[in-house]
Amino acid sequence: MSSAALKGLGLALLAALLCSVPAQGLWCQVCTVTTNSSRCTSKQCQPSDTVCATVQITDPNSSRKDHPVNKMCATSCEFIRRHFFSDYLMGFINSGILKVDVACCEKDLCNGASGAGGSLWALAGGLLLSLGPALLWVGA
Repeated sequence: MSSAALKGLGLALLAALLCSVPAQGLWCQVCTVTTNSSRCTSKQCQPSDTVCATVQITDPNSSRKDHPVNKMCATSCEFIRRHFFSDYLMGFINSGILKVDVACCEKDLCNGASGAGGSLWALAGGLLLSLGPALLWVGA
């Protein structure tokens, strides 16, 4: 491939990335994280989902430090709170046996590990921009 063609391809890829519209739909981490299993996957949520949620149910009186954490897509943080604060759990929560922590966020993969909340478009753009000077240098 000639240097002019390589330079043109690099510029075309850069322009396509910068001018494209991100895919519709929120992306969230989805899993149940425990001591034995911490494999989360990125999932494109349903169009009705507007938040990524992280829910942890703990027993404040327990010495265990490995309480499961659930990560998911949701239509709203209020929906998650209603789901996890059901009548069944409310008896345990009100008596102090269980504690439920719900955290919601509205950006792609924001319920992932700390520091990994960037969007896929930002990652792709960073990669392409870091390769851009190399592609231009090869073509020179």
